[in-house]
Parts: sequence; structure tokens; C-alpha cells
Amino acid sequence: GVRRLVLLAVPSPATYVLEHLTSAEKLVLTASPYSSAKALIEDARAAVADELIRSVAPTGIVRSPEEFARVRDVVSAGIVDRLFAVVSLTARILTKVREVDRALKAQNSLTLLGALNDMRGQLAGLVFAGFIARIGTEQLAHLPRYLDGMLARLSALADNPGRDRARMSEFERASVAYAEAGGTIPPPADAPASLKAARWLLEEYRVSVFAQQLGTAAPVSLQRITKALAAAS
Repeated sequence: GVRRLVLLAVPSPATYVLEHLTSAEKLVLTASPYSSAKALIEDARAAVADELIRSVAPTGIVRSPEEFARVRDVVSAGIVDRLFAVVSLTARILTKVREVDRALKAQNSLTLLGALNDMRGQLAGLVFAGFIARIGTEQLAHLPRYLDGMLARLSALADNPGRDRARMSEFERASVAYAEAGGTIPPPADAPASLKAARWLLEEYRVSVFAQQLGTAAPVSLQRITKALAAAS
């Protein structure tokens, strides 16, 4: 509700941002899951508003006209620069999505079907209509690394499918635990914060299992994920 009021009070720079993107960025935005490039930018605007609101009111809750005015002014002052940055990041993400999609389509061996379907499901859980605001700007910054992890996994897949199956079995223990705790991918917008945190631990765990060379944002293990899920229950 606070976000909606702030967005109504601050003029949208979506058209300005769209007009000042590079040709390459405009092109890649047209191939997104959103209905249009402008719809994507509006979703990014909501994500940026959430970020800026929480920089003033960490809980996201505003309880007085004075506090609302302060939040509105911070959003108004910062939204254009941050929106450009987030839309540019999203263009990078969508470019990597195209790379992953091409690499997936290049593999046609039936012996790789399980791994390929797993990665298709992973991709669908990361990039979908509304993913920018749902994921939020902080987590959005990690998506390029998750996609690089998929590319690294794909590049090694055909050479050693048995190793990939062993790694997938390792990952599935965490994935099953998450599902049994009521987790979905993507989680609903109103999911508990602890369950959302566990969902991102799963993505970090994927990196640690399939593309360890890329590193993780924080230490991650099956035990850490189990502990996070216990906190969510």
C-alpha cells in the first residue's frame, strides 16, 4: 500500500528511461517475459521504489504524513538513477537468459533430459513476468551469477553426464526439503521472509554444487538450508 501511494505521488520516468536506453538494451527488453518494454520498466520502478522506501523506513511501513513526505522525497530524488541501473542490469540478465536458452536447445541427447528439464525449471523460476519486483533489487544483482552457473553446468554436461546426475541427486535433497516445508519456486509474494531466504539459499547451493568456481554470496550447505527451513516452519 505504501509503495502504491508513493508511486502515485512520484511521476513515472518510464518513458524517459526507455528513450535513453542503448539500442542493444531496447532490443533485449523486447524479448522479455513482460508484455512490453514499458511494462518491464514499470515493474522495475516498483522494485526501485521498494528499495528506496526501505532506505528510509526499513519495515516498509509509514505511519505519519511527515514520514510519508520524507519517503516520497527520497524516492523522487533517487528513482531515475536507480531505475536506469536496474533496467540495465535486467538487460544483462535477459542477454544471459538468451545464452542459456540457446545452450539448452543445442543439447538433444535423451540421456541429458533430466538435467535439461531441471535447468528449464530453474530458469522459469528465476525469470518470469513480474520477476523484477517479486525478486527485489538486492537479489536481482545475483541473477547473472546464477545464470553463469547454468552455462558452466551446460558446458560440462555432455562430457560427464554421470557426474551431473550425482550432483543433481545431492541438490535434490535440499530441494525436496524446501518443498516439504511448503516452499514453491517462485514463492508467493506474501511468503514468510525465512522461506524466501531459504529459496535463495537453494540457488546458492546450486552454484556450490554445479559451478563452485563462481563462488557463493554466503556459506551454504544442506545443513544451513535445513536450519533456515526449520526457522520458517
